[in-house]
Amino acid sequence: MKKNTIWMAAVLILAAFLVMPLKASAVEGTLGYQGGISIENLDKEHEYHYSEMCFLTGKPFELSGTLTIKKTDKNDVISSTYTYKLENAEHKAVMNRVIVYTASKETKSNGQITETTKLSKSPTEVITIDGKTYRLIEGGFSRSMLTDPKPAINYHAGEFSSSKIYSINAAASRNPDTVTVNFSGRIYSYDQYWSSTQTQKINVLVETKLRNADTPVQWGGSAEITVSSTARKQIYYAENEPTQISFEGGYVQNSWTEATLDYTARFPEFDKKGNPTDVMKTYANTQSMASSPVYSRLMVPDLKHLNGYWSEEAIGILYGLEVIPGSGNSFNPAKPVTRREFVVMLIRALNDIPEDPDVRKATVPNRRSSKKTPEISPFRDVSTDDIYYNEIKQAYTKGITRGNGQGLFYPNQYITKADAVKMMVSALGLENLAAWPAASTPFTDHDIIPLYVSNAVSVAHDLGLIAADERGRFNPKAQLTNEDTANLLYGLITYMGDEMIKDYSDRMMQF
Repeated sequence: MKKNTIWMAAVLILAAFLVMPLKASAVEGTLGYQGGISIENLDKEHEYHYSEMCFLTGKPFELSGTLTIKKTDKNDVISSTYTYKLENAEHKAVMNRVIVYTASKETKSNGQITETTKLSKSPTEVITIDGKTYRLIEGGFSRSMLTDPKPAINYHAGEFSSSKIYSINAAASRNPDTVTVNFSGRIYSYDQYWSSTQTQKINVLVETKLRNADTPVQWGGSAEITVSSTARKQIYYAENEPTQISFEGGYVQNSWTEATLDYTARFPEFDKKGNPTDVMKTYANTQSMASSPVYSRLMVPDLKHLNGYWSEEAIGILYGLEVIPGSGNSFNPAKPVTRREFVVMLIRALNDIPEDPDVRKATVPNRRSSKKTPEISPFRDVSTDDIYYNEIKQAYTKGITRGNGQGLFYPNQYITKADAVKMMVSALGLENLAAWPAASTPFTDHDIIPLYVSNAVSVAHDLGLIAADERGRFNPKAQLTNEDTANLLYGLITYMGDEMIKDYSDRMMQF
C-alpha cells in the first residue's frame, strides 16, 4: 500500500462529515434564534457552548457561556425550553435568558412537513452591562419552517422574526428608558448521516430611547449577522510505526463540529459623555468555535492483492466503513454487481438520518395485540428470509427503488449504470434540479439514455457524481463492476459530506 500517497489523498480529498448520529449537533435549532453559534458539550447532555453578539449599548461585544436545550414531542407538538447563561468579563456583563417555544407540525399530502413556532409564555431576560440593567419587558417571536424529507437527507428552509423591548435601570417605571431590538432571519439547513449544516442570515434593528435623560435622546443602529454550524467527519490513513504488527495501518474517522459567526454593524459614535453623534461607525468581525475531535478506527480489510491499484483507496475506505460486506480478501474489482448487492452497499453508504438529540418523545401507552403480523416482502422475487432483505426493504420503503413497478426487483440481475445512478439521485431527492420536463445531458450517447433516468443522469453529472468516458459516453446499459460501484459510492459519500457543506455554509458565509 502506498501509505504516504493514500494518507495525503485521504486528508486532502476525502471529506466525509458528521459526528455520529447520537451527537448530531448541527441539527436545525441548536443555534437558537438569537444570532448566536453553539457547539455541543459532549460531557453534559442537552448543553452547548454558546456565543452571540450584544448590540444593546451601541458598541457590539461578545457574550459567551452555555445554552441548554430541552424539547418534548407529544403528538407532533414540540415544547422547547432554551436557557442561556452568558457573560463578558471585560464589560462586566452577565445575562440570563429563558425562552419557551411551542411548535406545531403538520404533514402535507406530498410528505412535506410544515412547522409553526410561537412563544408559549413570556420570555425572561436580564442583562447587566457595566452596572446598567437591561430587563426584557416585552417580547414576541414567530417562526415558520418547511421540511422536505428525502430518503437520505432532510432539507429545511424557513423564516423567523423576533421583537424585544428592554427597560434600562427602571423595571417598575411607567415610562422607562428603553432599547428595542428587532430580528428577522432566514434559515437553511439539512440533516443527513455524512454531514449536517444549518445557516441563518439575520437582519437586526436597534432603537434606543432615553426619555429620562436631562435632554431626551434617541439613536439607532443595525447589523447583519450570518451564523453557520456544521457537523463534519474526516477520514485519513494512519500508518503504523512498528513493523512487527499484524496490519500495516488503517483509516481513522476524525469527527468534530464547527460554527462561525460573521457580523457587520453600524451604530453612531458616542462622545466622551456617552451621547450619540451624527457619525456612524462600522463594526465587523468573524468568530468561530469548534468541538474537540472524536476519533474512531475503521476495520482494516485484507486487500493485499490490490496493492497499488488505482481504486485501492476508495475500496479500502468502503470496506473500513463496512459499506462493502466481507473482509476484502476475495474482492474482485472486475466482478459484475447484482441489483441486490448494489442496494445493500447503497443503503449502508447512506446510513440513517440523525435525529434531534434534544427531543424527548412523550409516549402514550396503548394496547397491542399479542399476535405478530406476518412480514410481507414488497417484492415477489425477494424472500423475507433473504440475507439482505432488510436493506432491500429499506430501499423500497424510503422510495429509492420500486423495482419494475409491478412487484418485481430482479435481485440477481446485474445492475446497469443507468439504474444505479437513478437510485443514487433518488436517495438524494434532487431529481427536480433537472430541467423540466426532460433534461438534456452532455453525453454523446444521450439518445440511448432511457427517458426514466435522463433527469437523474443530468443531475448526477451536474453534481459531479458521474463523468463521461474517453469518448464522451455515459454507457447507460453498462453493467457495473465492483470497482465501478466503489468509485460511485465513494463519490456519493464525498459529495454528501464536502460539496453540500460548501453550498449551505461556505458559500453563504461569503455573501
